[in-house]
Amino acid sequence: MMMLKFDENVYLENARLTYETRDEIEKVADEITQQGFKNIFFISVGGSISLMWPIQEMLKQMTDIPVFSEQAGEIILTGHKQLTKDSIVVMASKSGDTKETVAAAEWCKEQGYRVVSLVGTPNTPLEKASHWVIPNKAKNGVEFEYMQLFMLLFKLVHNKGQFPAYQKFADQLEKLPENLLRAKEKFEPIADEIAKTYHKENYNIWIGDGEMWGEVYLFSMCILEEMQWVRTKAVSSSEFFHGTLELVEEDVPVFLVKGEGKRRILDDRVEKFCQQYTKKLVVIDTKDYELNGIDDEFRWILAPTISSTLLVDRLARYYEKYTGHDLDMRRYYRQFDY
Repeated sequence: MMMLKFDENVYLENARLTYETRDEIEKVADEITQQGFKNIFFISVGGSISLMWPIQEMLKQMTDIPVFSEQAGEIILTGHKQLTKDSIVVMASKSGDTKETVAAAEWCKEQGYRVVSLVGTPNTPLEKASHWVIPNKAKNGVEFEYMQLFMLLFKLVHNKGQFPAYQKFADQLEKLPENLLRAKEKFEPIADEIAKTYHKENYNIWIGDGEMWGEVYLFSMCILEEMQWVRTKAVSSSEFFHGTLELVEEDVPVFLVKGEGKRRILDDRVEKFCQQYTKKLVVIDTKDYELNGIDDEFRWILAPTISSTLLVDRLARYYEKYTGHDLDMRRYYRQFDY
């Protein structure tokens, strides 16, 4: 099946390059474990921090290791009493030169805090400021960043005697991209219909919770707002009922991204409400997409990769098609100093 602006061979090559870093990532995790650490800090901005949030939510349920997430631009101003030389800081930047992330990495280095970074571009400032670097060789695809973060963080947890299923999980992770490829194909006509129907809307509400919140935030802010100049409101399923519900009317589009973890019951509540009060409810449910060769016990962990491959890749392309607004076009972002 031909997909809009998509090269299957490039995608599968990106998958191979990503999974090949497994040994390198696990060696980093082993070295960190040998050195010892008391807690984990995710520090980044924008899309990078948003894909760390789902993993933080998972770690809350998987381990007793304290895990924090902080905005790079804020942490260097306030510090954090839990952030010490006994911490491990995880950062990510595709470009390797994200201003706030680089500044935070350099600040951490000055303080003697150990930083491990996913870097998509070699010989960049973030690489130079990091203690360990994991090369993100995939040209595109947020799911590949997820795969690398899964291997790093879950191996650390496994080394601490928790998440005993790590080996099986990491082995099965190799099969994820081929499953996501089939998910893209299945979603292709749906993405076309959604974008065609809603690309001219003046206001959109995007909702998700738990492991899916970062995905909802990423797509609504980094894709629709930044890349398409589409006005959106992102809200979690739990917070929706404490304000945003009052803006739901029959002609207001509501997009609900349902995950597969313990908080799915909150998504169900939102769905039940919105079915009654808007004629423009769109539900994107990761359960509708198969993960062959991967155990069901891991589906809740992998659900964000499913939504990412559908939204950030496929739906974004169809918004671009119907709005005529190139995804690379910016008014302000990285256009000048501010």
